Amino acid sequence: MKDLNPQYQVKHLLRTLQKLNCQVTRTVQTEKTLVIHVDAPVPELQHRSIEITETVNGLTRRIRAARHSGCCVVWED
Repeated sequence: MKDLNPQYQVKHLLRTLQKLNCQVTRTVQTEKTLVIHVDAPVPELQHRSIEITETVNGLTRRIRAARHSGCCVVWED
């Protein structure tokens, strides 16, 4: 039976993303989940993602995010 603890899931997801040639640029641990920033998404994540538009001081930034294995995978459009 697979180990279902959060650290195992995160390590498994990072290995899976690296095998699919998706470069992880940064990881951030929040109180409830892990946020993984990648340079470009894999097609599996791209079709399940949502678009987030953020405007700060007149500058607009669009990012996309998708959930995978209990983690939030984020990339810029």
